[in-house]
Amino acid sequence: MPTVIYQRRSLTKDTWPGALDVAVGGHIRAGESLAETVREAEEELGLALTLDNLTPIGRRFTDWSADGVIDREAQEVFALRCDQPLAAYRLHPEEVAAVIAIDIAAAESLFTGHVDAIPAWEHARGAAEGHPITIRRADIAGYGARYPLAALAALRAVLRGETPEPFELGASEQ
Repeated sequence: MPTVIYQRRSLTKDTWPGALDVAVGGHIRAGESLAETVREAEEELGLALTLDNLTPIGRRFTDWSADGVIDREAQEVFALRCDQPLAAYRLHPEEVAAVIAIDIAAAESLFTGHVDAIPAWEHARGAAEGHPITIRRADIAGYGARYPLAALAALRAVLRGETPEPFELGASEQ
């Protein structure tokens, strides 16, 4: 059963606190190259990577605002095949509350609207054991279905040993 890893954002995050989101996210600092941005994987999950470890799968643009927060981003999206157990991730204490393994087929069913909820496995930062959870669309950071469905299709290609055709989604296409 192939799974995709999500993170549960820390309750102290200014956007989407406690929501499920992509496993690693971050911002490029001024003067930083794309290759240098993979530091986010180590900061958030304890994965020491280089750009060569990653498969580019797409690009998305965001543009939204709420409660005085304006968020305009160009996001490069990558995949990584990583077979380590959830307990092996070293979660950033201020950013990541937990990691969650979700069956890819179940995630696709959730984002296509075929089901209202799916089972998953969560391992919280500092916990000795993981536990089962139920995920609904409302639990996931605020983007539509097109982005996760495009990413999941690309992940399936990566798992088959193929190089996926990268997707590109504008801010209005999420």
